[in-house]
Amino acid sequence: MTNGFLYRSVVSCVLVSVMAVGCRKPESQIDPVRTYSDARITLYQAAEDPDPKVRSKALEALAATEGPAAGAIMLQSLRDDYEPVRFNAAMAIGDVRYGPAKPVLLKMIKDFDDRLKLKCAIIYALHRLGDDSYTGQLGSMIQNKNKFVRATAAMVMGKMGEPSAKNPLKNLQSTDYDPVVQLQAVEALARLGDERSIALLEAFTKSQYMEDRTIAVQSLGRLANARSAFILRQLMNDKKQEPSVRVAAAGSLARLGEQVKSSLPLKAAVDPEGVIRKFRGKGARILSKEVANLRVIAILSLGYVPEPLAADTLAPFLRSPEGAVRVAAGKTLLHLLQAYKPSADPLKRLEKTTKPDKDKDKEDNRPAKPRLHTSGGRD
Repeated sequence: MTNGFLYRSVVSCVLVSVMAVGCRKPESQIDPVRTYSDARITLYQAAEDPDPKVRSKALEALAATEGPAAGAIMLQSLRDDYEPVRFNAAMAIGDVRYGPAKPVLLKMIKDFDDRLKLKCAIIYALHRLGDDSYTGQLGSMIQNKNKFVRATAAMVMGKMGEPSAKNPLKNLQSTDYDPVVQLQAVEALARLGDERSIALLEAFTKSQYMEDRTIAVQSLGRLANARSAFILRQLMNDKKQEPSVRVAAAGSLARLGEQVKSSLPLKAAVDPEGVIRKFRGKGARILSKEVANLRVIAILSLGYVPEPLAADTLAPFLRSPEGAVRVAAGKTLLHLLQAYKPSADPLKRLEKTTKPDKDKDKEDNRPAKPRLHTSGGRD
């Protein structure tokens, strides 16, 4: 679709190069140091993109690739006008334990006391930074009348990794029949090592909703056990499954360290519309968002599925007009090319915009993890 000819041409050149060298190991045509730098800059630029959805995705990607080094842009994003961006910024800060954000978070949790989804993210960040003052409020939030608040609270409780969250989450899973809440509760329990939840996640891979199936597949990729690997391999090999599910399964399976020999992720990254059309038939109606979604899933999967020239294939996507594609390409390239990470930081200007108070920033980025205390009738 968008720039499809360009991407197909690039990969055609890559494939021709591979054929030309025969059985020899194909040689990359990109400068890995420069490509790493371009990918990194792409993510930081995306974190300030005019589109708030792109900013949100960029913060997730930066947390996964840059860690605390991206703390300044995360701190800056806590002041974003768009609440989902502030939410993702708080989650990212919690993921990387960026200590200098703590004073801002403590002020935010009072200023946004009635914005419960955002509050869940702030509670998560503070908990990860060693402040357990508000953690107990999650116990009442999973009983809130708003299903999205319940689902968010469940997600956060799972990410905290505290065994004490199992009982309230099990109560939620057994009494709340809203599909949105069910999926988040099951995923949270699976993160906490609940074996039964693996079977429930398998059931979500058969959901009528594509998003639920994709989330379930990606969740299984975070569970290092034989059952999840077996389920993922079945999904990857099932030609009756939608391409996005098969591609996500390939990425999740490879993420577990399992051997994956599939050309589908590469094909889906290069020509997602063609892959979908081959599955559904020539006359099928294909939405542009389906094409973009498959391309993003495929690009992210290539971060784990072995492809000799994956970086060469993905480098042009850093210039994609679609923000989600640029972010996915940047994240995957930073993962693939991490050995070429330069020692110097070319992004000092971001530190100047949110320079922290030195006297307040001496706290350890990795505090001792406190126990989760939940409250409410279901604990």
